[in-house]
Amino acid sequence: MSRPPETALAVEALLRELGPQLRRGGLPDESLPRFPTGIDAVDRLLGGGFPRGQLSELTGTATSGRTSLALALLARSTAAGEVCAVVDAADGFDPLAAESAGVTLARVLWARAPDLQSALRSTSRLLEAEGFGLVLLNLASAGLRLPPALGTRLSRAAAGTHTALVVLGLARAEGASSALVLEMRAARAHFTGTPCLLEALEVEAHLVRQRSGPADRCTRLRLQACEAA
Repeated sequence: MSRPPETALAVEALLRELGPQLRRGGLPDESLPRFPTGIDAVDRLLGGGFPRGQLSELTGTATSGRTSLALALLARSTAAGEVCAVVDAADGFDPLAAESAGVTLARVLWARAPDLQSALRSTSRLLEAEGFGLVLLNLASAGLRLPPALGTRLSRAAAGTHTALVVLGLARAEGASSALVLEMRAARAHFTGTPCLLEALEVEAHLVRQRSGPADRCTRLRLQACEAA
């Protein structure tokens, strides 16, 4: 059906008036600012780092490199002038190790939560404050897992903020609330000397899920023995 002449003229006049303010329709742009870890191979894998305004997961067992990567992310973020927070569900955050990894502790709020519910409440309050660039929710040291309903709630709370919410866990949470899931896996140990001492550990960073891009990709890293956690 053709438009009446007066309608067509009105549309043309409106297009001329709006000019450069017009934008092509289609799917919303999901490319968000990201927090790099400072580890080039990981940042390339993630498309630049962990995204702001979304919930991401960083998982892995002991000696998988999960903690080392979390500290690298925290160090890079505080060095860039960001104010960050660590919500610690089982008192697993080590300030001395963090400082040795390059974290500026003066820019980190450490919230020590005695249980999961307290940790989730603290995380929600920090997201509401909107003053933190990065919030790490550490559930790994307590062996906890984020329930699907609460994961969805935290994901919604992060949306619309400039905060990158990264949940540390031993295994991936159930449900689809996470925009990005990076799983760390121990790959190979390197020993030296007599008696044999652990010198370094090769770990694999596996991008399990990424809502805004390709996933199911991985990269290998070599960590010194003192870093392999």
